[in-house]
Amino acid sequence: MELTTEGYRLSPISPLFLFIEAVKKMVLPLLIGIVGTSGDRQDMIIIGIAALASVMTIVQFWFYHYWLEDDRLVVKEGILFRSLRQVPYERIQNVNVERNVLHKIFNVATLQIESASGVKPEAVIRVIADHQVKHIQEVIKRRSVQAANNHDGQTATDSLDENNSKETATGKPLMQMSNREVSKFGFISHKALVPIGIVGSILSQNDYYRGQFIDFMKLLIGGLHVEQWGWTQWLLYGGAFAVLMLITIWVSSIALAFLKLYRFQISRVDQSLHAEMGLLTKLNANIPLKRIQLIKIKHTPLHRYFKSVSIKMETAGGVTEQSGITMRWIAPLIADAKAKHLLSEIQPEVDWHRLTWLPLEPRAWKRVFKRLTFFMLLGCAPLLYFYQAWGLLPLLLLPFNYWYAKAYIRHARYALNDQVIGFRHGVLFHSIGIVKLGKIQNISSLQTPFDRRNGMARLTVDTAGSNPVTQDINIHYLDEAKIKAMVSQLSEQVSQAKFVW
Repeated sequence: MELTTEGYRLSPISPLFLFIEAVKKMVLPLLIGIVGTSGDRQDMIIIGIAALASVMTIVQFWFYHYWLEDDRLVVKEGILFRSLRQVPYERIQNVNVERNVLHKIFNVATLQIESASGVKPEAVIRVIADHQVKHIQEVIKRRSVQAANNHDGQTATDSLDENNSKETATGKPLMQMSNREVSKFGFISHKALVPIGIVGSILSQNDYYRGQFIDFMKLLIGGLHVEQWGWTQWLLYGGAFAVLMLITIWVSSIALAFLKLYRFQISRVDQSLHAEMGLLTKLNANIPLKRIQLIKIKHTPLHRYFKSVSIKMETAGGVTEQSGITMRWIAPLIADAKAKHLLSEIQPEVDWHRLTWLPLEPRAWKRVFKRLTFFMLLGCAPLLYFYQAWGLLPLLLLPFNYWYAKAYIRHARYALNDQVIGFRHGVLFHSIGIVKLGKIQNISSLQTPFDRRNGMARLTVDTAGSNPVTQDINIHYLDEAKIKAMVSQLSEQVSQAKFVW
């Protein structure tokens, strides 16, 4: 390929950011190395990781180039294993911009380009000057509109670009989160539970820190004269410790929520969603509406207490947090009464207020109960071997299995009309997945031996952004005749629908 324009390089300050990014990726092995060793070995580990990160930053900076061609973005990187990526403008799905405090000091930003090709971004340009970010955004927007218009036999005009630019600057927010709502989200999400658990488990593996904790607990318990405690004292102090841990998790989760979602707002600009959020690191993302593959609504007991829901989206390609900057939120927290109105603003072609939810087969609760009981008895076998009669204690959970099976079938619902297909499931933690028929790529029905025995089947729908591990549209426990009718109906409707990539 002959490159017809002069290539660009990263900002001269980018090695500093590349070094920080390399160190961030090595934090976990670095922490394990420091905690698990001592003395000179610690120093050698730190020096080795710092040296490796420094070399990586120089290599990335020196060998990274990108070009803005007439019809595509070209990115060249690598030294031993060179990569040349060509991304047509019309294929670009999301353009995300990330700025933290250090970015703002040097007037630079990190730019991420996504297409629908996979779980990794097509390009992460780290870092370039702010004016160059704006230039790239304008070029991508102008060329993608031109390509789309040419594809439809139309001609793009300068006035359209000007109007789009004005809309971008003045788009009215569809949804904004106040500080109170961000705090509620942190309280509901418990996002700090996992990092606190990871740090605690790592520290517990170190003899020094484990000894310090034991000495502290001995001093604390010794002062409380634990040998004189009765069951009331154990209950009281155990409860106090549990409350203290909960408060710690809640406060930490609220702090994390503010770091990520501070001043969250989402706007509709022409045929795209524009999202902004973040305290120290600010994220700006543009998501074309046609790229939204699935709407996911989450409803936990704490959500119900606050009469709210959380709404996410999956887009074609599905970039993960491990591989790049992500923007999946439509509404991290929104009042239940306002959710359908917001979704109607984003996808007005769908009648969100008139979705009809149909139940699964009432007799299916027996299958859920039998499955739970089977796995419970399977777990009793080793307990019986080691603890004899005490191994039968899990049988006390049979009433819970009965309640859960009844509740699961009672709450599970599916919806199917000429616009969307959806599935709702869960007992305490409800999850709703909804897909427009025009986004369906694959329809499949499945019958296990247990399904055939009960005259049932299941229906699975795949989209370009679907996660095979957590498939949201997986409707099961329905009569075989209903599944066949649904597959036939869906196949006909999907074949007639125009798929928009």
